[in-house]
Amino acid sequence: MLKTALTILTLSAAIAAHAGSPAPAATISPTVEPSEISYSNLSLSWLRQWAEVDGAPIDADSNGVALGLEFSPVKHLYLSLGGSWSNIEFSGPGGTLDGDYWTFHGGVGGWIPLADNIHFVTEVGGHYGQLDIDGGLRQNSWGVYVTPHIRAKFGALETHLGAIYNSNDTALADWSAFVRVLYEVCSGCDLFVTGTCGFQSQDFDSAFGLNVGLRVKF
Repeated sequence: MLKTALTILTLSAAIAAHAGSPAPAATISPTVEPSEISYSNLSLSWLRQWAEVDGAPIDADSNGVALGLEFSPVKHLYLSLGGSWSNIEFSGPGGTLDGDYWTFHGGVGGWIPLADNIHFVTEVGGHYGQLDIDGGLRQNSWGVYVTPHIRAKFGALETHLGAIYNSNDTALADWSAFVRVLYEVCSGCDLFVTGTCGFQSQDFDSAFGLNVGLRVKF
């Protein structure tokens, strides 16, 4: 009888000790989705440019729109097409002249991943520019452009930083530096702003650009 009682007490103590021990917490590993940099997208933007003519008290100021398309058929390669129209005004001591400035470009680009969310990108292609000034003056030219730059994405924020070389005689600058900041406001849709600064030109002392728009990714 005593042996049976001791056995019951021992089992009761073991059950109580087990019930008082907290159950091990389930460990859930967070799933981190890699940031993706877009190379297939369509963009529409407002374009503002202004410059000072070299050797003359003349300013050039323009407002317009730009349309751009990038499409990546295979990994590490993309195609680029784009164009813009701007109304440009030249102002100086003798008055003002208005004109229309049209551009079109087409090229191919490639990228090398430096990290999952950081790519080194280079794009090269052809660029056409046409400037029509009131009074029947027209200048048009073909050239080659190259844009080595870095693209990086951190969550909803994407940035592009690099340089542009453009041999077109109608371009505001031969060499320019640029920075673009994009923010994903909803799935597949970005708002962006781009700033450019020309630092080598045959016709202008200084040249700046501002680009604000919407980009749709597909």
